[in-house]
Amino acid sequence: MDLADIALEYDELVSAISVLEKRREELRNRILNTFDEKGIDILRIGNVELKRKRVDWKLWKIRKLKSYLQERELWDMVESVDRKTLSKLIERGFLTEQELEGMYDIEPRYSLHVNRV
Repeated sequence: MDLADIALEYDELVSAISVLEKRREELRNRILNTFDEKGIDILRIGNVELKRKRVDWKLWKIRKLKSYLQERELWDMVESVDRKTLSKLIERGFLTEQELEGMYDIEPRYSLHVNRV
């Protein structure tokens, strides 16, 4: 197989993956919407189990948070609003969940897991 054949096959794979990912997202949305409508989190069909898991994301209010962290001399440790960095500051005791209340909104997001049972 020469480089031209490899490049063409690669292009075909990238295109096919794009189509599959789009279809997967369409199906995922339909499944999650059905879970909402039926008020369920688990669906078993034959040996396939679909599980929905809720995760609450904090949508940080940057202006409030930045000025607060600057007052606490923690902004240099963060430099930008990064969920992981803020979580580490809370875990290490530099900040608490309570003192950050009002500096974020909660947005529920759902992951969908598929298992063979």
